[in-house]
Amino acid sequence: MHGLRATLILSLLVLFDVVRAQPVAPDHGRVLQAGIAAVPGLGVQLGYVSPRSIYTVESILYLDVAPSFAGGEGNAQLSMAFGSAFRITGLLRTLGNAPILYDLDVGMRLGPGLLLMQGKTRAQKNQQFGLFLEPFFRFASALGTRHFFFGEVGLHRPFFRAGLWITF
Repeated sequence: MHGLRATLILSLLVLFDVVRAQPVAPDHGRVLQAGIAAVPGLGVQLGYVSPRSIYTVESILYLDVAPSFAGGEGNAQLSMAFGSAFRITGLLRTLGNAPILYDLDVGMRLGPGLLLMQGKTRAQKNQQFGLFLEPFFRFASALGTRHFFFGEVGLHRPFFRAGLWITF
């Protein structure tokens, strides 16, 4: 057990050192955001992000499935959101030329969502389509020169998301 713990700690230290030595997330260009998501259910996220020095403009597609065999509600949700984020560390880098090697973003997205359920009642059929407003918080750090890891927490399901930013 101690050997496994030591290996895990060593792996995390090496990963931290690699991430710490990489360049910061882009402040121009185009980024493909692709990730997986969890709670409730499981999902995927795919989108376009246009980062700037202190803000981003983005369009994200969410797909979330909560199957009943896994203890979920037995439904799927497809959503599309448009929004923007304020880049906290981007502002600090811009104002003070600080060598911060990660990004912290706070943003808001708005969009339509479609909830697909099995065995719907008439009332549930009328509530399939809805609009949502989602505040979110994102952390991004480099994994190379063109790939960046992101972790995101938001109020729209699925709540926890992680994946890659791929510049193109």
